[in-house]
Amino acid sequence: MPAVLLLTLAACRQNQPQDAAETENAPAGAGEPSTIAFLEPNIDLGQVREGDTLRHRFVFRNTGHSPLLIQSASASCGCTVPTFPTWPVAPGDTASLLVAFNSRNRVGPNTKTITVYANTQPATTTVQFKVKVVE
Repeated sequence: MPAVLLLTLAACRQNQPQDAAETENAPAGAGEPSTIAFLEPNIDLGQVREGDTLRHRFVFRNTGHSPLLIQSASASCGCTVPTFPTWPVAPGDTASLLVAFNSRNRVGPNTKTITVYANTQPATTTVQFKVKVVE
């Protein structure tokens, strides 16, 4: 039994220098959560005619020290479809979340929320728009 313990400790010690070298060569901020800041997270888009599709870009900046990767985005209603960048957004760079709202059968005031899931802390961020659909 003591021989097994010695072999285990020896194996652990052999891996330490290699692991330390890998850590030293890793990019700064790698594996750390990033942060996202939308320039206008809540916006009133005014009016749209019933049946039209309204498109809006929510511009955001990676305010963290790690590449920002959006994993998914979902809307509070099937009438709203978000499209997000599938590539990593570098620290300090900006990108946008495109939202398409189909106003068919949505006459009246509408408020829609989009939830963005990313490698951020917290893991979700929401944006919201208001629009009045007129006949």
